[in-house]
Amino acid sequence: MSTQTGALGQFDVVVDGETIASRGGNVFQRILGGGWPDPEAVVRALEERLQARK
Repeated sequence: MSTQTGALGQFDVVVDGETIASRGGNVFQRILGGGWPDPEAVVRALEERLQARK
């Protein structure tokens, strides 16, 4: 696992080269702090990818 610095406000979760979560929304939503992916959905997607590896 590794982390990489991206652009200001960028948030992507990438597993095995596939983006499974990303910060969405438009610029206005981002300025107001919105657009973040649902943490439970991110954890679920990570767990699915880990199970697929087995």
